[in-house]
Amino acid sequence: MARRPKHDPRESEREILDAAEQLLRERPFREISVDAVMSRTGLKRPAFYAHFRDRHDLALRVVENAGRTLFEMTDRWLRGEDPAADARRAFEGLVEVYVEHGPVLRALSDAAASDEKVERAYKALVQRFIEATVRHIRDEQVRGRIGELGDVEQTASALIWMDERYLSEALGRVPHADPQVVVDVLYNIWMSTLYSADPAVAAHRRIPSLHTAGQ
Repeated sequence: MARRPKHDPRESEREILDAAEQLLRERPFREISVDAVMSRTGLKRPAFYAHFRDRHDLALRVVENAGRTLFEMTDRWLRGEDPAADARRAFEGLVEVYVEHGPVLRALSDAAASDEKVERAYKALVQRFIEATVRHIRDEQVRGRIGELGDVEQTASALIWMDERYLSEALGRVPHADPQVVVDVLYNIWMSTLYSADPAVAAHRRIPSLHTAGQ
């Protein structure tokens, strides 16, 4: 009798993570159980514990995966040489991620308000963005592109938390806001805050009218 082929561990892990994302689109984290997740897969319950300690560990992995994708988009600005063009590409990338995964990211953000483990992971994710932004601002100040901002850490923190809340509200539910308008709003705020004193950047950046963008 032929033996049944074993699941590839990477495939089974991905299947469980996909099932968790599906559930997070439909219900709050507090209502999600291991059984509910596994019922969306073709796997048995023991397969869950081969990859995750508990549902909290599963949520942390979803946060980690989301953070990795978001950082790939942000790198377009952090590692670029054209502040205006790179910033727009970065925001377009962030918005693309939120259009696809916004309800899941919103569910994790909401879970952070009531679940200590998720809160620590989510805040750590946001802090990574804040620290990367601080480094980039200081690098741009050395280049002479960004002027005096006062407290750089607090400026970066305000911008990143504003992004997190705005993206969650605008794209974390259905129906969601117009993605192009969301890009324009974020772009305008960041460029006005960081680069308004740099004539070279101001001359090359395009800040579209929100009214026009929304048409």
